[in-house]
Amino acid sequence: MRPGVDCRVYGRIRGIGREVAALVAAEAPFDTVEMEADGISFEHEGRFVDAREFVARAVGFLPEGAEGDVDVIDNEAWTITRYALRGGAFEVTRHGLDDVLEHTKGEGNF
Repeated sequence: MRPGVDCRVYGRIRGIGREVAALVAAEAPFDTVEMEADGISFEHEGRFVDAREFVARAVGFLPEGAEGDVDVIDNEAWTITRYALRGGAFEVTRHGLDDVLEHTKGEGNF
């Protein structure tokens, strides 16, 4: 990991047209935002960005049936937070990274 990296964010929103994708992309505080055939994907590695604020604004643009996930890895708190976006709302779950890694040890994760 590079010095100065407070967090990493990875996400994707599917089931939105180009017009909605452009609106959501304009709200994204991330390093990279890519348009895809059925939505957008994005990632960020660096200083802290307020992903929760982005998610709260983004769900307001999503049509029925759209869905997405935004994963935020906080290197300082050593946690991963998943925002699950589902047509106008989102749910948040947070886990310690060691807890997540513990469940995958049998899959070659050390």
